[in-house]
Amino acid sequence: MIAWPEQLKRDLISRRVVVFLGSGVSKNSVGKDGKTRPPLWGEFLERGLAKIGPKGTAHIKRAIKDNDFLHACEWIKSRMEEEWEHFIRECFITPAYAPAEIHKLIFNLDQRIYLTPNFDQIFENYVIAETGGQVTVKRHCDKDVHNFLREDRTHIIKIHGSIDHPNELIFSNHDYAKARISHSAFYDVLDACLLSHTFLLVGCGISDPDLNMLLENQRFSFPNSRPHYLVTSSRIAPDMVKSLRSNRNLKCLCYNPDNHHAELVESFRELATLMDQVPAGPLFN
Repeated sequence: MIAWPEQLKRDLISRRVVVFLGSGVSKNSVGKDGKTRPPLWGEFLERGLAKIGPKGTAHIKRAIKDNDFLHACEWIKSRMEEEWEHFIRECFITPAYAPAEIHKLIFNLDQRIYLTPNFDQIFENYVIAETGGQVTVKRHCDKDVHNFLREDRTHIIKIHGSIDHPNELIFSNHDYAKARISHSAFYDVLDACLLSHTFLLVGCGISDPDLNMLLENQRFSFPNSRPHYLVTSSRIAPDMVKSLRSNRNLKCLCYNPDNHHAELVESFRELATLMDQVPAGPLFN
């Protein structure tokens, strides 16, 4: 079981936690066929590679193998041209993924701000249905996205965009670079959020360039800040645990990933019960 820190529990009770949902959370969902699951980034690129065929793709295969996903994605997207949007929908929308128990438990944490780089709509669709639409969903490019810092209601922020707006997704090396310039104010807002809230990262890798840059900037600009938390497999290398704490101020909360991550779900069930003792927040009012 995850040993949840007491400081994290206090921050949850005071609703000062930002829950950051990565693709590993979506991976728990299953489509209407009872077997299809949302792809992780590498799996998505492997599917794309199969779509464009083998001719002249040795460098793309090598990039995927080396975890250089940004360049691999850029090249696959360029090859697909007008088929790109259909391919994205085929992977993330068409299967009609149902929310998993982990989505429900994260919802039961009853926090005010949820951030996600995921393109799918699994979590927000579930929360909208549960609350009768009493949640605000914004994208990184919305001009009023900054309001989530001050408004007293629940926000889900799609930091890489939403499948509803495929031309604004942040997915490739080009997309990341363009977003840093076109939406630089949004990254200032995320900086403020990191400084004023505790982040709990769930289902996330450690390779997102924007998130890494923000965490590293905060780590060295404010070296005495309390840590943020990364929920991760106990198979993570001890040296990586030390590096994440030293360079990004991320404290790893580890669990045994065996038995389809059953320990992760049970740990979040335990954490969610903490909020049963607290007066209802914006999600449940």
